[in-house]
Amino acid sequence: MNKRINNKIVGTLGLSSVILLVIALLFFGLLNKEFNFINDFISKLGAKEEPYAFWWNLIGFIFVGVLLAAFGLTYGIFLKDKLLSIFLSIFGIGFALTSIPMDMSLSDSPVSKAHIVVICLGLAFWLFGLSRMGYNLKLSKKIRHRANLTAILLIGSMIGFVFGLWSMPITHRLVFGIVFGWTTLTSLELIIKKNEYEH
Repeated sequence: MNKRINNKIVGTLGLSSVILLVIALLFFGLLNKEFNFINDFISKLGAKEEPYAFWWNLIGFIFVGVLLAAFGLTYGIFLKDKLLSIFLSIFGIGFALTSIPMDMSLSDSPVSKAHIVVICLGLAFWLFGLSRMGYNLKLSKKIRHRANLTAILLIGSMIGFVFGLWSMPITHRLVFGIVFGWTTLTSLELIIKKNEYEH
């Protein structure tokens, strides 16, 4: 592992992104009386003409995305894997760019399409990062297996929607839960015990 990167700092960056997202979601979700935590997409909080959209996009998407990018960059450096750094930091940048506000009344508008594109690209690079970790024999089996299982769960949640097993709002929540669940577990292990990342 890279001794110049402190594992606790890397873990704190990742955990901070999760905590900030949860706090921002609860705060702005409760502040916006029209927002439904069960049925609405999180993107609605930052959509055009929504109250507090500017602040949600700044805090919930941009600030969280910057923290995710910093986490991804330093995590890859910590694992001595430059390509992993690139993949995970691009995911963070993609998350920040979801601050492009959707037009909820016009899904075919350029801004709505841009919003969806950056989400898809960000998730693609996150999957690339998981794949990269999944076959890195320098990592412990526990870390590799978690990366592979997480990738399978993410793809499975999307396949479930395609086959009509659940709705898009449920898929949306599954994806967020999987992404930030992995980030939370990984961050906590980095903070608590570094040796999980040693072969």
